[in-house]
Amino acid sequence: MFRRFAGLLVAATLTLGLVHAQDELVIAFQGGAATLDPMMRNETTTISWQRHIFDNVTAFDRDGNVVPGIATSWENVDPTTWHFEIRQGVTFHDGTPMTAEDVAFSIDRAATHPMSEMRGGLSTYEAATALDVDTVEVTTTAPDPLMPANLDYVRVVPQALIEEVGEEAFAENPVGTGPYVFQDWLAEDYLELDANPDYWGGTPAYEDVRLTAIPNGATRVAALLSGEVDMAVTVLPQDVPRVEASSDAYVSQEPGLRVIYLALDDVREDTPGMSEPNPFLDVRVRQAVFHAIDMDTIADRIMSGASTPASQFLAPFNEGYVEDLERPAYDPERARDLLAEAGYEDGFTVRLDAPNDRYLNDALIAQAVGGQLGEVGIDVEVNAVPRAVFFPEHFNNGNSTMAISGWASNNTGATLNGIFHCWDEEAGLGRFNPFWYCNEEIDAMIADAITIFDAEERAAAFGAIIEKSQTEDVAYVPLHYQNQVVAVAEGLAFQARGDGYVFATDVTPAD
Repeated sequence: MFRRFAGLLVAATLTLGLVHAQDELVIAFQGGAATLDPMMRNETTTISWQRHIFDNVTAFDRDGNVVPGIATSWENVDPTTWHFEIRQGVTFHDGTPMTAEDVAFSIDRAATHPMSEMRGGLSTYEAATALDVDTVEVTTTAPDPLMPANLDYVRVVPQALIEEVGEEAFAENPVGTGPYVFQDWLAEDYLELDANPDYWGGTPAYEDVRLTAIPNGATRVAALLSGEVDMAVTVLPQDVPRVEASSDAYVSQEPGLRVIYLALDDVREDTPGMSEPNPFLDVRVRQAVFHAIDMDTIADRIMSGASTPASQFLAPFNEGYVEDLERPAYDPERARDLLAEAGYEDGFTVRLDAPNDRYLNDALIAQAVGGQLGEVGIDVEVNAVPRAVFFPEHFNNGNSTMAISGWASNNTGATLNGIFHCWDEEAGLGRFNPFWYCNEEIDAMIADAITIFDAEERAAAFGAIIEKSQTEDVAYVPLHYQNQVVAVAEGLAFQARGDGYVFATDVTPAD
């Protein structure tokens, strides 16, 4: 782990005019990577861990700008053709030169592999071709102004090695071009890495990095304050004062992209979270839920300021955020009236599924929402379970009627295709649409919006989709935007990112 004399070492190396990496850095997350195959899981923690090993083709910086990765520049040569200039002199960790063919292969694999969770972000993809040693051409089925942003979903992998050893073996011993070299891994538990001394972006500040999962928030902070780890990611609001009272650590907190939301089954008549016919098929019931939830109280009493009540599914940083779209007022009386108009004046009983170790105070939020819904006659049975249970057994397979989850992305086009589009397995659309919300008019609006090159016009089109889906359909009930909160040992310099990613390369010895 980080040694308290790291600052002295820095001073020494600078005095000698040398740049040497420091020793071990240990970062504790709430969970771990589900897979090290970079196309198989579109989830923030898994991607955070993977990106130590792999480089993106492009990337978003902490301010939401698309910046070069393996692609150093790009040009839209006609409405359906992009040329990407490929960084030269890059090698994979096994010493094999990275080529334009590897980049084209990686894009094609992410866009077309049936198991890829990145397909929704590459919905217009047609083909990727290495034109020469430093140019990859990407063609699309429709004009796609967002293709440079969409390639943030693609991490570069070695084609020859995957074809030689197979995908399963590659995922167990991954080889990338990123700042750290894979050493050891246990799914959802830890990842051990060594600094890549030949990294094109410069040698990382720390030689050895261990990313580890400590699901319990209090235990994670205790590990930091005892010196067992150097950073604790996703610090619970109630643990922030404990860190701030310590002379050994500090808190870095940023407003986040992540929206925590309530998903309601508005499709199936027989739904698994209740024994009677599904009341959420009636939009008035979904509107009643919106009016019944008091997010200001939850922000104050449960989140202690680490969240902002959400007016809509997009965060204020997202393209398409609608400035004048207001959250429906907390109005329990209006909620009761809507339930009565829908024929549920006596209420009903429903199960609310939620993780208890994925988001800040997720189980407490579920209990609070359940209690507030109970005030208007909706009897809620809260089922808060570990994320390892919640996602595979409830959220991802539709075994739920009402569920709390979260979403964070800089890419509004991908968000709309993934969350708001009707489920289309062949096209990879609606892949993160948990209960099959479907409005073909919304689908058509998405298909049109993502082809608009004028940024102002495109943002307005995105906003119209958000406003229509929320006000007319109540596709989701957004709850709040969750801050990104990281506790850091004194002696380290680090600033949290609003997108939720945490990279060892963003950590340096403090001055």
